[in-house]
Amino acid sequence: MLNIITALKPEAIEIIKHFKLKSNNNIYQNDKINLIITGQGKIKSAINTALLLQKYPYKSINFGVAGSNKYEVNEGFFIHKIIDFETSHSYYPDFFKEKSSEIVCISKPSKYFKLVDMESSGFFEAAYKFLSVEKIILYKIVSDTPSYKFNPKEVPTLIKNHIHIIEELIQEDKNPFEDIEELIHSIPLTQTQKIILKNILIYKKLKKQSLPKVPTFKNKKEVKEWINSLTNSLY
Repeated sequence: MLNIITALKPEAIEIIKHFKLKSNNNIYQNDKINLIITGQGKIKSAINTALLLQKYPYKSINFGVAGSNKYEVNEGFFIHKIIDFETSHSYYPDFFKEKSSEIVCISKPSKYFKLVDMESSGFFEAAYKFLSVEKIILYKIVSDTPSYKFNPKEVPTLIKNHIHIIEELIQEDKNPFEDIEELIHSIPLTQTQKIILKNILIYKKLKKQSLPKVPTFKNKKEVKEWINSLTNSLY
């Protein structure tokens, strides 16, 4: 599972649409994603991030837009350092890839920095109470500069241009034995049988052998005989 934290509705619209998320008590969900819109500012970001993580303590990404006095509109960056402008405290996310940048978090719109937003430090502080640092991710897309005014109508397009980042994170978390889990759950097994069958199927998959077809079982005896035959086939 992946948690996505956005500050604004325009940042969330394309994600909700792309992944077909459904609203559930202000959390947008499918079987892979939980998304919450926190509202603008460090405090709202911290409170709502904590509320989400109390229920769903999974890898979390603060995904949204930021201003910049260095980069061009539509450039996207993972964040390797957060500087809180008011407290001068710095935070260091341990998950980032190229391209990455530092970001300054401010309480209200003022001046521009290399990257600047109003939520990052609040998000990080809250997330760090629930998650190890490598599960806390920030990705920011430049939406405005000193010479290019922020336009909320452009935000969904900017998010859409970088939605592959979320897809990649979901893919990285995919269980390589998900098909095995599904197969096991489709058969009436005892707990011991589940463990035995799972080990057999993982072995077959690692050996690049195809998974067996599941016959129709009439009784528990046939299930036991089938598992025994799979066990014997390994020798």
